[in-house]
Amino acid sequence: MDTAAVKKTYRHISADLHERKVLSAIKRLKLLIAESGKEYFTDQLDRHSTTYENILIHSFSAAKDPEREKVYFFLVRNLLEMGDELQESILTEKDTGNVFPLKRQLERSRRIERKEALAYLESLTYDIELAKILEGVNIDKEGAMLSREEALVKVFNIIWLSDKYSESEMELLNAACESEKLPWHDKSLIVSALTLSLLRFFDLNKFNLLFAFVKTREEFVWQRALIGLFFGFLKYNDRFYLYPMLKEQTLELLEFPNIEKNIEAILIQFTKTRETESVSRKWKEDILPQMMKLRPKIEDKLDLENIFKDEFGEDKNPDWETVFEDAPDLLDKLQEFTEMQMEGMDVFMSAFSQLKNFPFFNKISNWFVPFYHDNQSIQPYLKGSGDGVDLTPLVKKLEQTHFMCNSDKYSFCINLGMIPEQQKNMMMNMASAEMDSVSEIEKGDELINEFAKIKSIYTQYFQDLYRFYKLHPWRKEFDDVFDMEPDVFENPFFGNLLKDSHTIRNIAEFYFDKKFYPYALKIFLSLIERDRSNIELFEKIAFCYENTGDFEKALDYYKRADIIESGRLWIIKKLALCSKYLNNWEDALMYYREAEKQAPEDLKIQANIGQCLIHLEEYEEALEYYFKVEVLAPENEKIRRPLAWCSFLIDKLDTARDYLERLLQADPGNTHDLLNLGHVCWCMNDDEMALEYYTMSLQQAKNISSFENSFLEDRKHLIRKGIPSFDIDLMLEYLKMKATKKN
Repeated sequence: MDTAAVKKTYRHISADLHERKVLSAIKRLKLLIAESGKEYFTDQLDRHSTTYENILIHSFSAAKDPEREKVYFFLVRNLLEMGDELQESILTEKDTGNVFPLKRQLERSRRIERKEALAYLESLTYDIELAKILEGVNIDKEGAMLSREEALVKVFNIIWLSDKYSESEMELLNAACESEKLPWHDKSLIVSALTLSLLRFFDLNKFNLLFAFVKTREEFVWQRALIGLFFGFLKYNDRFYLYPMLKEQTLELLEFPNIEKNIEAILIQFTKTRETESVSRKWKEDILPQMMKLRPKIEDKLDLENIFKDEFGEDKNPDWETVFEDAPDLLDKLQEFTEMQMEGMDVFMSAFSQLKNFPFFNKISNWFVPFYHDNQSIQPYLKGSGDGVDLTPLVKKLEQTHFMCNSDKYSFCINLGMIPEQQKNMMMNMASAEMDSVSEIEKGDELINEFAKIKSIYTQYFQDLYRFYKLHPWRKEFDDVFDMEPDVFENPFFGNLLKDSHTIRNIAEFYFDKKFYPYALKIFLSLIERDRSNIELFEKIAFCYENTGDFEKALDYYKRADIIESGRLWIIKKLALCSKYLNNWEDALMYYREAEKQAPEDLKIQANIGQCLIHLEEYEEALEYYFKVEVLAPENEKIRRPLAWCSFLIDKLDTARDYLERLLQADPGNTHDLLNLGHVCWCMNDDEMALEYYTMSLQQAKNISSFENSFLEDRKHLIRKGIPSFDIDLMLEYLKMKATKKN
């Protein structure tokens, strides 16, 4: 069984257990036990199998066990954790990447590594309580001590690559959490190691430690720990119900100051780091093409949807633009300043992506170490030889700013320290002046509050994580945390902490603004149950459904909004749009005529009426509407296409030919225009030119089948024009013969 098969089997085991298919999970666990070669798992599994058999037997006996559910959940926990251990054991032996060999190396030298790392922690956190904990640890006091940086790397790796922590390790880490002597930046690094370790391997103790670091409320540390919990509960959302302690610890956070505000900020900052374009890409590349397959071929032929080139559908309701006025904290100066970095336009990400190859970043821990000016790792870069430029004053300023993440600050300093001395002074002065300007922004009225600083810590830490998961050379070996979905109402961690409807609405509005419509939709649907008179909620629910391709539900909610306040132009146009995409052309025409009464000069409405009339085969009236658009927008060449088609169908063949020839002057390779001109020529008894245009159309088509489908789609129109059915079949055969011979 290769590593991919091991991971697949493990995923099936997890799914089986959560779906209450324990027998199937046990069967798959036996496969992993055989693959691991560790027979002691067999005895454990046999005991669990016996327990499950008893649960099944007693479930349907006369005497019901009141503890049945508790025993069942405990069994599922044990089986899940056995699956965790088996997968990890097999991958540790088999995987040939970088992480597992590092883990194997650490396990071989674990005793020595642990001794050195604990010695460092002891030296920094030593107090009466910790002395008792370390009393039994045998450390060679006379031996050469590790450098501070080396010790931190070892501490980080031990925490990160340990599957489960021993009791003594838990005591030491708890002591480190509570220590007043351990610097905040070392605690922050421990928190990052804990987070990576939890994401790598589930352990309840890791959750408990992160909760502990949050509860200390030590600045720069608890924010990272809360983000660690955020990611932990995203990944292990499906295990929450199995560990009552997790719920207890989560509910205790309700006593934490501004916890809802913090969760809101984390959700928003996390969302900003993700590629919002992927949502619109899914719409354009997946949902819309599938939907368009259901549309009549006439849409492709005449390109009716793109006569006025703009984004799909109608714009958002302009009345929504004031949505954030009651939530100014979402638009503070700091977020405005970092918006390009946090969204798809990540200027710093692009600029610094090439500066992550310095030896400093060879150690994974250095991707997470907070920036502080006296970090010994960067001291060699701060002072030039002899009377060289001293970068220390600049670095101290850099430490105080929030506009650049920690990882990029280290890249910046190392890069600046390596440039020639003559350029260094100029660069330092420019950077110093820029940072002074930034500091003024950060000290502005809108940033003189504690929460703005907290948000800046979230922002920087998310950026550090983003760079690690997107740029690290080993990134393919990690599950990218930014691929996880922050479903607020299906995640009990969020559900237990987010109670205030105003906060929940803010999150929904943010998702909506960033086009994360599926997430926004779920929240809006929950809110509508509390306020069924809010027309804006109905509109936004409809808009979400529309942008996820569910036009039937979109239409339903637009109708509900129209009941609350009927006759609004924007809603009428939306009703028309949804009807159109459901191929309800009569309803669409009715709504567009209603919209026309309010906006008689709106050319898009005129064109849409024409489109409906074409589908309803009211070609003469459709022609009138398209003529009106042509007169008012003569520069719009695309309007000639439906004009040509309608002219052809009502026997204005000269007019149709003129429009098509003008279209082909601008786009000589358009297969549909060539086909239509062939039809016109044939109906004008110009068989030779018809054949020529048909041949060119076939050459431009994707394939013979595509051309044949388009040709046969128009068969009924040719017959109505007097072309014999026999001749149509022969023409198509002749064209296919010519194409085959040519190839």
